Amino acid sequence: MDINVKVGDKRAGAIPYESLPAFTYLFRELGFDVQPDTENKKVHLSSALNGKRIVISSDYDVKYNTFRKHLLERKVLEYIQTFLSACGAKVILIDEKKESERADFHVCFSLFEIPGIKEPILELIHNSKSANKKLLDIFHYECTRTGTKFKSNEVVRSSSNPFINIQIMYPVITDEDFWKKLGEKYAMSITIGILARFHESSPLSVLSLVPIEIFSNMFVHSENTGINLEPAMQKEKSLPEKKKFLLKKPTITKRKEAEVFLDYHIFIEELEERNKIKLIGDLHIKNIGTEVLRNPVICLRSSPSESIKISGQILPPNVAETLGVMKNEETKGWKYMNEEWFEEMEKGETWICPIQSKNINPRQTESLTNLQISVLQPEENSNIRVEAFVFFKEQDLEISSSNQISLLLTKKQ
Repeated sequence: MDINVKVGDKRAGAIPYESLPAFTYLFRELGFDVQPDTENKKVHLSSALNGKRIVISSDYDVKYNTFRKHLLERKVLEYIQTFLSACGAKVILIDEKKESERADFHVCFSLFEIPGIKEPILELIHNSKSANKKLLDIFHYECTRTGTKFKSNEVVRSSSNPFINIQIMYPVITDEDFWKKLGEKYAMSITIGILARFHESSPLSVLSLVPIEIFSNMFVHSENTGINLEPAMQKEKSLPEKKKFLLKKPTITKRKEAEVFLDYHIFIEELEERNKIKLIGDLHIKNIGTEVLRNPVICLRSSPSESIKISGQILPPNVAETLGVMKNEETKGWKYMNEEWFEEMEKGETWICPIQSKNINPRQTESLTNLQISVLQPEENSNIRVEAFVFFKEQDLEISSSNQISLLLTKKQ
Protein backbone atom coordinates (compact mmCIF):
# COMPACT_ATOMS: atom_id res chain seq x y z
CA MET A 1 0.00 0.00 0.00
CA ASP A 2 1.29 3.46 -0.94
CA ILE A 3 0.71 6.62 1.09
CA ASN A 4 0.07 9.85 -0.82
CA VAL A 5 2.09 12.87 0.27
CA LYS A 6 0.20 16.17 0.24
CA VAL A 7 1.44 19.69 0.86
CA GLY A 8 -1.54 21.98 1.26
CA ASP A 9 -3.94 20.97 -1.52
CA LYS A 10 -1.16 19.65 -3.77
CA ARG A 11 -0.07 16.05 -4.19
CA ALA A 12 3.72 15.82 -3.92
CA GLY A 13 4.23 12.09 -4.54
CA ALA A 14 3.83 8.81 -2.71
CA ILE A 15 5.81 6.59 -0.32
CA PRO A 16 5.49 2.92 0.66
CA TYR A 17 3.40 2.34 3.78
CA GLU A 18 6.30 0.65 5.60
CA SER A 19 8.39 3.83 5.15
CA LEU A 20 5.83 6.06 6.87
CA PRO A 21 7.47 6.12 10.36
CA ALA A 22 10.90 6.98 8.93
CA PHE A 23 9.37 9.55 6.56
CA THR A 24 7.42 11.16 9.43
CA TYR A 25 10.50 11.38 11.63
CA LEU A 26 12.70 12.77 8.83
CA PHE A 27 10.32 15.54 7.80
CA ARG A 28 9.56 16.53 11.39
CA GLU A 29 13.31 16.96 11.90
CA LEU A 30 13.31 19.13 8.76
CA GLY A 31 10.74 21.43 10.36
CA PHE A 32 7.52 20.23 8.74
CA ASP A 33 4.30 19.66 10.64
CA VAL A 34 3.59 16.05 9.63
CA GLN A 35 0.06 14.62 9.98
CA PRO A 36 -0.20 10.92 8.93
CA ASP A 37 -3.70 9.71 7.98
CA THR A 38 -3.44 5.98 7.28
CA GLU A 39 -7.22 5.57 7.07
CA ASN A 40 -7.31 7.76 3.98
CA LYS A 41 -3.86 6.61 2.79
CA LYS A 42 -2.23 10.03 2.95
CA VAL A 43 0.23 12.12 4.96
CA HIS A 44 -0.06 15.91 5.09
CA LEU A 45 2.95 18.25 5.35
CA SER A 46 2.77 21.88 6.51
CA SER A 47 5.41 24.63 6.71
CA ALA A 48 7.01 25.45 10.05
CA LEU A 49 5.43 28.92 9.67
CA ASN A 50 1.98 27.51 9.04
CA GLY A 51 -0.48 29.21 11.39
CA LYS A 52 1.92 31.97 12.43
CA ARG A 53 0.42 35.47 12.30
CA ILE A 54 2.92 38.10 11.22
CA VAL A 55 1.79 41.72 11.09
CA ILE A 56 3.74 44.17 8.92
CA SER A 57 2.97 47.87 8.83
CA SER A 58 4.31 51.36 8.43
CA ASP A 59 5.67 52.81 11.65
CA TYR A 60 2.76 54.37 13.56
CA ASP A 61 4.95 56.44 15.88
CA VAL A 62 6.83 58.30 13.14
CA LYS A 63 4.90 61.46 12.34
CA TYR A 64 4.62 63.04 8.91
CA ASN A 65 8.03 63.91 7.52
CA THR A 66 8.83 65.62 4.22
CA PHE A 67 11.66 63.13 3.66
CA ARG A 68 9.47 60.05 4.14
CA LYS A 69 8.82 57.91 1.01
CA HIS A 70 5.36 56.49 1.65
CA LEU A 71 4.80 54.86 -1.75
CA LEU A 72 8.16 53.08 -1.81
CA GLU A 73 7.65 52.13 1.83
CA ARG A 74 4.37 50.45 0.94
CA LYS A 75 5.97 48.65 -2.02
CA VAL A 76 8.69 47.16 0.22
CA LEU A 77 6.01 45.97 2.67
CA GLU A 78 3.97 44.36 -0.12
CA TYR A 79 7.03 42.42 -1.32
CA ILE A 80 7.74 41.25 2.26
CA GLN A 81 4.12 40.10 2.51
CA THR A 82 4.47 38.12 -0.74
CA PHE A 83 7.73 36.47 0.38
CA LEU A 84 6.46 35.49 3.85
CA SER A 85 3.09 34.26 2.57
CA ALA A 86 4.91 31.89 0.21
CA CYS A 87 6.55 30.35 3.30
CA GLY A 88 3.17 29.46 4.83
CA ALA A 89 2.70 32.33 7.27
CA LYS A 90 -0.48 34.37 7.59
CA VAL A 91 0.84 37.85 6.81
CA ILE A 92 -1.33 40.87 7.59
CA LEU A 93 -0.44 44.21 6.02
CA ILE A 94 -2.21 46.89 8.01
CA ASP A 95 -2.44 50.63 8.49
CA GLU A 96 -3.86 50.45 12.01
CA LYS A 97 -2.19 49.52 15.26
CA LYS A 98 -4.89 47.31 16.78
CA GLU A 99 -4.17 44.21 14.66
CA SER A 100 -0.72 43.82 16.24
CA GLU A 101 -2.31 42.83 19.55
CA ARG A 102 -3.01 39.29 18.24
CA ALA A 103 0.19 38.77 16.27
CA ASP A 104 3.02 36.29 16.82
CA PHE A 105 5.38 38.93 15.46
CA HIS A 106 5.04 42.56 14.40
CA VAL A 107 7.31 44.42 11.97
CA CYS A 108 7.13 48.24 11.75
CA PHE A 109 8.87 49.88 8.80
CA SER A 110 9.70 53.43 7.72
CA LEU A 111 11.72 54.73 4.76
CA PHE A 112 13.38 58.13 4.38
CA GLU A 113 15.33 59.85 1.61
CA ILE A 114 17.79 62.09 3.46
CA PRO A 115 19.80 64.83 1.70
CA GLY A 116 23.42 65.00 2.80
CA ILE A 117 24.11 61.41 3.83
CA LYS A 118 26.57 59.40 1.73
CA GLU A 119 25.53 55.82 2.45
CA PRO A 120 22.27 54.08 3.40
CA ILE A 121 21.64 53.38 7.08
CA LEU A 122 19.38 50.66 8.50
CA GLU A 123 18.46 51.01 12.17
CA LEU A 124 16.85 48.04 13.91
CA ILE A 125 14.98 48.68 17.16
CA HIS A 126 13.66 45.68 19.09
CA ASN A 127 12.55 44.51 22.50
CA SER A 128 14.08 41.60 24.42
CA LYS A 129 11.54 39.06 23.11
CA SER A 130 11.85 39.87 19.44
CA ALA A 131 15.48 39.58 18.34
CA ASN A 132 17.75 36.59 18.73
CA LYS A 133 21.40 36.38 17.77
CA LYS A 134 20.60 34.75 14.42
CA LEU A 135 18.30 37.63 13.43
CA LEU A 136 20.96 40.22 14.30
CA ASP A 137 23.63 38.22 12.45
CA ILE A 138 21.46 38.04 9.34
CA PHE A 139 20.63 41.76 9.35
CA HIS A 140 24.30 42.66 9.82
CA TYR A 141 25.36 40.36 6.97
CA GLU A 142 22.63 41.57 4.62
CA CYS A 143 23.46 45.22 5.33
CA THR A 144 27.14 44.54 4.62
CA ARG A 145 26.14 42.87 1.36
CA THR A 146 24.10 45.89 0.23
CA GLY A 147 26.61 48.51 1.38
CA THR A 148 24.34 49.70 4.19
CA LYS A 149 25.45 50.83 7.65
CA PHE A 150 23.73 48.74 10.34
CA LYS A 151 22.66 49.96 13.79
CA SER A 152 20.87 47.88 16.40
CA ASN A 153 19.26 49.06 19.65
CA GLU A 154 17.21 47.23 22.27
CA VAL A 155 14.47 49.18 24.01
CA VAL A 156 12.23 48.51 26.98
CA ARG A 157 8.55 48.70 26.11
CA SER A 158 5.40 47.65 27.91
CA SER A 159 4.22 45.58 24.94
CA SER A 160 4.34 41.84 25.63
CA ASN A 161 4.32 40.98 21.92
CA PRO A 162 7.57 40.55 20.01
CA PHE A 163 8.25 43.35 17.53
CA ILE A 164 10.99 44.93 15.47
CA ASN A 165 11.05 48.47 14.16
CA ILE A 166 13.10 48.98 10.99
CA GLN A 167 14.03 52.46 9.79
CA ILE A 168 15.98 52.91 6.56
CA MET A 169 17.57 56.20 5.48
CA TYR A 170 19.24 56.53 2.08
CA PRO A 171 20.86 59.29 -0.04
CA VAL A 172 18.89 61.24 -2.63
CA ILE A 173 18.28 59.12 -5.76
CA THR A 174 15.32 58.65 -8.10
CA ASP A 175 12.56 56.29 -6.99
CA GLU A 176 13.32 53.99 -9.94
CA ASP A 177 17.02 53.79 -9.04
CA PHE A 178 16.17 53.14 -5.39
CA TRP A 179 14.06 50.14 -6.28
CA LYS A 180 16.57 48.72 -8.75
CA LYS A 181 19.58 49.16 -6.46
CA LEU A 182 18.16 48.83 -2.94
CA GLY A 183 14.39 48.39 -2.58
CA GLU A 184 14.00 44.78 -3.67
CA LYS A 185 17.19 43.78 -1.80
CA TYR A 186 15.86 45.34 1.42
CA ALA A 187 12.55 43.49 1.07
CA MET A 188 14.42 40.19 0.69
CA SER A 189 16.90 40.96 3.50
CA ILE A 190 14.13 41.87 5.96
CA THR A 191 12.24 38.68 5.05
CA ILE A 192 15.36 36.56 5.63
CA GLY A 193 15.86 38.23 9.02
CA ILE A 194 12.27 37.48 10.04
CA LEU A 195 12.68 33.83 9.01
CA ALA A 196 15.83 33.63 11.12
CA ARG A 197 13.83 34.94 14.10
CA PHE A 198 11.58 31.86 13.95
CA HIS A 199 14.25 29.25 13.16
CA GLU A 200 17.35 29.93 15.26
CA SER A 201 17.00 26.83 17.46
CA SER A 202 16.21 24.44 14.56
CA PRO A 203 18.32 25.42 11.54
CA LEU A 204 17.07 22.53 9.37
CA SER A 205 13.46 23.66 9.78
CA VAL A 206 14.05 26.35 7.14
CA LEU A 207 13.74 23.55 4.56
CA SER A 208 10.02 23.47 5.30
CA LEU A 209 9.74 27.04 3.99
CA VAL A 210 10.84 26.03 0.50
CA PRO A 211 8.06 24.91 -1.89
CA ILE A 212 7.97 21.12 -1.94
CA GLU A 213 8.50 21.09 -5.72
CA ILE A 214 11.95 22.62 -5.22
CA PHE A 215 12.73 20.55 -2.15
CA SER A 216 11.74 17.26 -3.81
CA ASN A 217 14.03 17.99 -6.75
CA MET A 218 16.87 17.29 -4.36
CA PHE A 219 15.86 13.64 -4.57
CA VAL A 220 15.44 11.17 -7.44
CA HIS A 221 11.83 10.52 -8.55
CA SER A 222 10.49 7.10 -9.33
CA GLU A 223 7.38 6.66 -11.49
CA ASN A 224 6.23 3.74 -9.37
CA THR A 225 6.69 5.06 -5.84
CA GLY A 226 6.80 8.85 -6.20
CA ILE A 227 9.49 10.16 -3.85
CA ASN A 228 12.55 7.95 -3.53
CA LEU A 229 14.94 9.00 -0.76
CA GLU A 230 18.01 8.26 -2.85
CA PRO A 231 20.16 11.39 -3.08
CA ALA A 232 20.28 12.83 -6.56
CA MET A 233 24.02 13.33 -6.21
CA GLN A 234 24.44 9.57 -6.67
CA LYS A 235 23.68 10.15 -10.36
CA GLU A 236 27.29 11.19 -10.68
CA LYS A 237 28.37 7.55 -10.46
CA SER A 238 26.54 6.68 -13.65
CA LEU A 239 27.98 9.51 -15.71
CA PRO A 240 30.22 8.55 -18.65
CA GLU A 241 33.89 9.01 -17.87
CA LYS A 242 34.21 11.71 -20.55
CA LYS A 243 31.64 13.93 -18.78
CA LYS A 244 32.84 13.57 -15.20
CA PHE A 245 35.48 16.24 -15.73
CA LEU A 246 32.64 18.76 -16.08
CA LEU A 247 31.71 18.28 -12.42
CA LYS A 248 34.15 20.73 -10.90
CA LYS A 249 34.31 21.56 -7.24
CA PRO A 250 33.21 25.12 -6.54
CA THR A 251 36.01 27.52 -5.73
CA ILE A 252 35.89 28.99 -2.22
CA THR A 253 36.56 32.71 -2.04
CA LYS A 254 38.86 33.58 0.84
CA ARG A 255 37.40 36.21 3.14
CA LYS A 256 38.83 38.06 6.12
CA GLU A 257 35.70 39.14 7.94
CA ALA A 258 34.40 39.41 11.49
CA GLU A 259 31.50 40.87 13.39
CA VAL A 260 31.61 42.55 16.79
CA PHE A 261 28.70 43.07 19.16
CA LEU A 262 28.08 44.03 22.78
CA ASP A 263 25.88 42.05 25.16
CA TYR A 264 25.20 43.95 28.40
CA HIS A 265 22.85 44.56 31.32
CA ILE A 266 22.13 47.82 33.14
CA PHE A 267 22.01 48.04 36.94
CA ILE A 268 20.64 51.15 38.68
CA GLU A 269 21.02 51.59 42.44
CA GLU A 270 18.78 54.26 43.89
CA LEU A 271 20.58 56.38 46.47
CA GLU A 272 19.38 59.38 48.47
CA GLU A 273 21.56 61.96 46.73
CA ARG A 274 21.83 60.40 43.24
CA ASN A 275 21.42 57.14 41.38
CA LYS A 276 24.39 54.85 40.79
CA ILE A 277 24.49 53.35 37.29
CA LYS A 278 26.60 50.36 36.28
CA LEU A 279 26.69 48.18 33.15
CA ILE A 280 28.07 44.64 33.06
CA GLY A 281 28.47 42.74 29.81
CA ASP A 282 30.63 41.04 27.23
CA LEU A 283 32.20 42.05 23.94
CA HIS A 284 32.03 39.24 21.36
CA ILE A 285 34.25 38.91 18.27
CA LYS A 286 32.98 36.33 15.78
CA ASN A 287 35.05 35.21 12.78
CA ILE A 288 32.53 34.99 9.91
CA GLY A 289 35.19 34.73 7.21
CA THR A 290 37.31 31.85 5.94
CA GLU A 291 40.73 32.96 7.24
CA VAL A 292 42.20 32.75 10.75
CA LEU A 293 42.19 36.17 12.44
CA ARG A 294 45.14 36.91 14.73
CA ASN A 295 45.68 39.08 17.77
CA PRO A 296 42.62 41.36 18.04
CA VAL A 297 43.12 44.83 19.51
CA ILE A 298 40.01 46.36 21.11
CA CYS A 299 39.30 50.07 21.45
CA LEU A 300 36.40 51.21 23.65
CA ARG A 301 35.52 54.85 22.99
CA SER A 302 33.36 56.54 25.63
CA SER A 303 31.71 59.91 26.11
CA PRO A 304 31.58 61.97 28.16
CA SER A 305 35.02 60.62 29.09
CA GLU A 306 35.17 62.20 32.54
CA SER A 307 31.97 60.44 33.66
CA ILE A 308 32.78 56.87 32.60
CA LYS A 309 35.11 54.28 34.12
CA ILE A 310 35.76 50.99 32.29
CA SER A 311 37.15 47.97 34.16
CA GLY A 312 36.81 44.22 34.38
CA GLN A 313 39.06 41.19 33.98
CA ILE A 314 41.75 43.33 32.31
CA LEU A 315 45.27 43.48 33.68
CA PRO A 316 47.74 46.38 33.48
CA PRO A 317 50.73 45.49 31.21
CA ASN A 318 53.28 45.23 34.05
CA VAL A 319 50.97 43.07 36.19
CA ALA A 320 50.36 40.65 33.30
CA GLU A 321 54.11 40.20 32.78
CA THR A 322 54.78 39.77 36.52
CA LEU A 323 52.09 37.09 36.88
CA GLY A 324 53.55 35.16 33.95
CA VAL A 325 57.02 35.16 35.54
CA MET A 326 55.75 34.25 39.03
CA LYS A 327 53.66 31.35 37.76
CA ASN A 328 56.36 30.26 35.30
CA GLU A 329 53.68 29.85 32.66
CA GLU A 330 51.75 31.79 30.02
CA THR A 331 49.11 34.10 31.47
CA LYS A 332 45.93 34.03 29.42
CA GLY A 333 43.27 36.70 29.10
CA TRP A 334 43.33 40.41 28.31
CA LYS A 335 45.46 43.39 29.33
CA TYR A 336 45.52 47.12 28.75
CA MET A 337 47.63 47.70 25.67
CA ASN A 338 49.69 50.71 26.79
CA GLU A 339 51.42 51.76 30.00
CA GLU A 340 49.48 55.04 29.86
CA TRP A 341 46.16 53.18 29.86
CA PHE A 342 44.69 55.18 32.76
CA GLU A 343 45.43 58.52 31.10
CA GLU A 344 43.95 57.22 27.83
CA MET A 345 40.76 56.18 29.64
CA GLU A 346 40.39 59.67 31.09
CA LYS A 347 40.53 61.00 27.51
CA GLY A 348 37.74 58.66 26.41
CA GLU A 349 39.61 55.69 24.88
CA THR A 350 40.48 52.31 26.38
CA TRP A 351 42.86 50.08 24.39
CA ILE A 352 42.90 46.33 25.19
CA CYS A 353 44.82 43.41 23.68
CA PRO A 354 45.41 39.69 24.48
CA ILE A 355 48.09 38.89 27.07
CA GLN A 356 49.37 36.12 24.80
CA SER A 357 49.00 35.59 21.05
CA LYS A 358 45.37 34.80 20.23
CA ASN A 359 43.97 33.24 17.04
CA ILE A 360 40.26 33.25 16.13
CA ASN A 361 39.42 30.44 13.71
CA PRO A 362 36.55 30.65 11.18
CA ARG A 363 33.12 30.33 12.88
CA GLN A 364 34.80 30.77 16.28
CA THR A 365 33.83 33.51 18.75
CA GLU A 366 36.28 35.11 21.16
CA SER A 367 34.89 37.22 24.01
CA LEU A 368 36.07 39.88 26.44
CA THR A 369 33.87 38.90 29.38
CA ASN A 370 32.75 40.63 32.56
CA LEU A 371 33.25 44.10 31.16
CA GLN A 372 32.22 46.67 33.79
CA ILE A 373 31.26 50.22 32.91
CA SER A 374 30.48 52.66 35.72
CA VAL A 375 28.81 56.05 35.25
CA LEU A 376 30.63 58.10 37.89
CA GLN A 377 28.65 61.33 37.80
CA PRO A 378 25.31 60.72 36.07
CA GLU A 379 23.81 64.04 35.15
CA GLU A 380 20.26 64.75 34.09
CA ASN A 381 19.67 65.30 30.37
CA SER A 382 23.01 63.74 29.42
CA ASN A 383 23.79 61.11 26.79
CA ILE A 384 26.13 58.29 27.84
CA ARG A 385 27.71 56.47 24.91
CA VAL A 386 30.25 53.62 24.55
CA GLU A 387 31.36 52.33 21.14
CA ALA A 388 33.61 49.33 20.39
CA PHE A 389 36.15 48.83 17.59
CA VAL A 390 38.37 45.83 16.86
CA PHE A 391 41.57 45.93 14.80
CA PHE A 392 43.52 43.03 13.28
CA LYS A 393 46.81 44.65 12.28
CA GLU A 394 48.26 41.56 10.56
CA GLN A 395 45.20 41.23 8.32
CA ASP A 396 44.73 45.00 7.86
CA LEU A 397 41.14 44.62 9.10
CA GLU A 398 39.07 47.10 11.14
CA ILE A 399 35.55 46.41 12.44
CA SER A 400 33.15 48.56 14.45
CA SER A 401 30.59 46.89 16.70
CA SER A 402 27.15 46.30 15.22
CA ASN A 403 25.59 47.90 18.31
CA GLN A 404 26.67 50.41 20.92
CA ILE A 405 25.81 51.33 24.49
CA SER A 406 23.67 54.47 24.57
CA LEU A 407 21.90 55.82 27.65
CA LEU A 408 19.84 58.98 27.72
CA LEU A 409 19.45 60.31 31.26
CA THR A 410 16.44 62.61 31.40
CA LYS A 411 15.24 64.93 34.09
CA LYS A 412 12.26 63.84 36.16
CA GLN A 413 9.17 65.96 35.66
